[in-house]
Amino acid sequence: MAQPNPAKVRFQFVTQRPRDDGCGVFVLQMLTGRPYGQLAGMIDWGAQTNHYTTWKELSCVLSELGWRIGEVRKVESWSDVIGVALVHVEGDHFILYDADNGIFYDPGQWEGPDLDTQLVPLSYLPVHLPESA
Repeated sequence: MAQPNPAKVRFQFVTQRPRDDGCGVFVLQMLTGRPYGQLAGMIDWGAQTNHYTTWKELSCVLSELGWRIGEVRKVESWSDVIGVALVHVEGDHFILYDADNGIFYDPGQWEGPDLDTQLVPLSYLPVHLPESA
């Protein structure tokens, strides 16, 4: 694990471990600084007990919180991702990536953030801090 310069770390890391679900909500938690329960409560899972999220659900939560978001973009490599982004990677998993500083916030890891990843990006959603923050 390659530790980033603490001065470059913009988000508080939160792990989903030992859970296997909830990565999307944990990514939102790292991005927004809001509690998991509050963010999870903004998503209607119905009778579903596992917290698996989709781009639509993540986008709706961010929009409701006043975050400016772009459109989901397909990517072929990490160099295609710009700015701060929620990234969907192989294995149906979400992480937060700060491309400006080259820092990966993977809630599937026990510790983080990290300067390296073996994950393969599939698509990403660029995000921008809300004006009121």
